[in-house]
Amino acid sequence: MNLQIVICRVDNKVEIIHFLLYNRSQIRQKLMEVTTMKIKCKKEYKMDYSFLDKDLKLKVNECFNLAQNTATEYFEKFNGDNIYVREKDNAVWVVTKSKIHIYKNISWLDILTGESYTSMVKPIRVETETKFTDSNNELVFIASQQSCPLDIDTRKIRKIDTLTFPKDMEIDNSLFKNDYQKLNDIFNKTNFVYEQKVYSQDIDYSNHVNNTVYARYIMNSLSNEFLDRINITDVEIHYIAESKEGQILKIYKKEKENSIEFLIKEREREIIRASISYKNK
Repeated sequence: MNLQIVICRVDNKVEIIHFLLYNRSQIRQKLMEVTTMKIKCKKEYKMDYSFLDKDLKLKVNECFNLAQNTATEYFEKFNGDNIYVREKDNAVWVVTKSKIHIYKNISWLDILTGESYTSMVKPIRVETETKFTDSNNELVFIASQQSCPLDIDTRKIRKIDTLTFPKDMEIDNSLFKNDYQKLNDIFNKTNFVYEQKVYSQDIDYSNHVNNTVYARYIMNSLSNEFLDRINITDVEIHYIAESKEGQILKIYKKEKENSIEFLIKEREREIIRASISYKNK
């Protein structure tokens, strides 16, 4: 057993904490017990070619990928990532809702900095926000995701207090002005756009289609001719059920004034609902 010396900064005060601990996980657990969990995660990205659309602007669906990558590393900082939670608590986090609000776009080789933090904790739900700024520290877009723990064996939602999760996580104010929408429009055969088969590369560590993939599915229902005429300001996705490799999904869309609502189904089972808001150029 080795003496570990941990230097901890809490509210701009530096404290040295001595623990007789075996490993880093135990250090983190002790810090959870003795300090308010004021944790954020910053991650820098360079806008490489694969992030961009035909006009060398950041793709909308890539905003969801960047937000998930940053939020996942944020969860790792307090042993809340899916790898640790699966091994320790026999559960995984699943995203139930996500959304982005876009302030402006960026281009090839621009630098984007994401910062994740917790904006809400409920008995079965955590809300994580990530803000993205450019090299001038101006907001590019903000992202939010609501997550619930899912039991590996029963595939049912569990309470957060059954997981290794900080009980005193500090909550930051949300940057979003509006709550999540109620997406309940009625769709019929005339709203059908296309079918999408689920392939192996759509599946993630939770053994279902990764939530960011659905953003690509709905964006693929929009033509470049249409996208050339608008600026997307908001995208919101509600995840209703899981989909698996080999399943055939049907994508529906209903156009409204300056918005589009989407439904994705597997046979008669609803998988996700979504909406896009936009301004005409």
